[in-house]
Amino acid sequence: MASVWLRTCEQDTREPIEGKITGNIPEWLQGRLTRNGPGKVSYGKTKYNHIFDGSSYLHQFHIEGGKVTYRARFLESDTYKRNTKANRIVVSEFGTSAYPDPCKTLFQRFMAFFTPITQLEATDNCVVNVSPIGDEMFAMTETNFLRRIDLETLETLGDKTRLDKHVAVNQATAHPHIDPDGTVYNMGNSYQARTGPTYNIIQFPPAKTDENGKRVSSMEQAKIVCSIPSTWKTCPSYYHSFGITDNYFIFIEQPLVFNLTKFLVNHYVGRPYLGAIDWYPDRKTSFRVVNRATGEMVPIDFVANAFFTFHHINAYEEDGHLVVDVCAMEDGQAVKQLFLEELGNPDFESKPATMPKPRRFVLPLQVNEASKDQNLVTLESTKCTAVRTSEGNVLVTSELLTEYQYFDLPRINYTLNGKDYTYAFGVEVSPRGIQFSKLVKLNVKTKEKWLWHEEGKLVSEPVFVPAPDSLHELDGVILFSLMSKADPNYVALVLLNPRDWGEIARAEFEAAGAVTSTFHGIFAGTKDKIHRL
Repeated sequence: MASVWLRTCEQDTREPIEGKITGNIPEWLQGRLTRNGPGKVSYGKTKYNHIFDGSSYLHQFHIEGGKVTYRARFLESDTYKRNTKANRIVVSEFGTSAYPDPCKTLFQRFMAFFTPITQLEATDNCVVNVSPIGDEMFAMTETNFLRRIDLETLETLGDKTRLDKHVAVNQATAHPHIDPDGTVYNMGNSYQARTGPTYNIIQFPPAKTDENGKRVSSMEQAKIVCSIPSTWKTCPSYYHSFGITDNYFIFIEQPLVFNLTKFLVNHYVGRPYLGAIDWYPDRKTSFRVVNRATGEMVPIDFVANAFFTFHHINAYEEDGHLVVDVCAMEDGQAVKQLFLEELGNPDFESKPATMPKPRRFVLPLQVNEASKDQNLVTLESTKCTAVRTSEGNVLVTSELLTEYQYFDLPRINYTLNGKDYTYAFGVEVSPRGIQFSKLVKLNVKTKEKWLWHEEGKLVSEPVFVPAPDSLHELDGVILFSLMSKADPNYVALVLLNPRDWGEIARAEFEAAGAVTSTFHGIFAGTKDKIHRL
């Protein structure tokens, strides 16, 4: 049976179809769950190489009046249009180099090799996530391009949005944070600084109307609130997300780096971007902490033995400490184990060191008079340590939040983002084929866990939707999509009770074309004035 990551959808489901409902959907649950992931892995005779490369395909479940409809359509990016017109891959992606574009002249192809790194045209195949910025919804990836979408029809709206036209960044994450007032924060690299690359924290205030009655979008108000210099001047860290609390930003600078020299060489010789990523296991992973009020870095050099993470779970402040929970891997080569050829091999199995586990790090904010052998972590609830070293930095060690559990695509009740919390939700990642085999509920305080799975099916990232006027962290529902390993056109929306981890209801559909895997998404409530994650 072929891996679901190798599926290509040839027929989208643009018009909504109604699902077969079992169970009872809560009356208060009204809105749209929109998810994003790769839906096409080949054009003509050309194929993508990596799990991050496939063309963005948007899936949506619309819940209203106890009924659910499903629709799906491709993001009509410039990349998608060019590949479709040429019937081959003519725009490079993370792990795939472009084939010559028959629509370009020989001179145009020749001149492309002499484009400066800051002007290279990146892909606008925004395949990773869907998130609001102000009152607009965007599909996002890890380049400096975003694509605006219509939340009701999934139609791609207008031209691509270039972040570098608003702030000095050459790329950004697809995992922003959203404050209760609608202010959005994200991070992006800049390669234009004379002193070397910087990691920039970007603020997008809510959209407003100026004194002349003109609407000013969040994008137009974007500004950089902090720039963190890269430790390695020609090799900035790769990162996929970052942490936030009420008073701090937490950036993890890990020794999986983007080698700018290799990138330029690879560009000129036609090799993919992935070949410019290097892993240095002998280097330390650093926690760079920024004061949100001042934009200044906390003058403590927190380091840990090398680890790699895609996803932060949550972070919060407690008694002079920062508690930082992440899905961590011991070996940063994990990103290079996601080639489609390997995932399609039934005998392929990822190495344990490249599989994600939930880990907690604790960063003490008061270390001035500490001795070198003193554990600076004074919280009784954790076994984490932090010790000042002879080099003057503070070495932190982590604690597993659960044993024997591969855990990723984490979500929480986002009303507790940046605050003390108890429960995280995610998927169990199977090392055989990197499949999302089970849904996981995790108590990060007691380390208890609950699993949900269905034979022959695969789950998606779980999204927690809080109930109106909820008083408890678990007041709400969990939403996720369900795929069939055997029937490529089957898809379902499943609702779980966060308390007992039992199924409340599901809506099942037969899509017009193959249903493909997704990475991330968002629930936008019909009555919500501000959409949060």
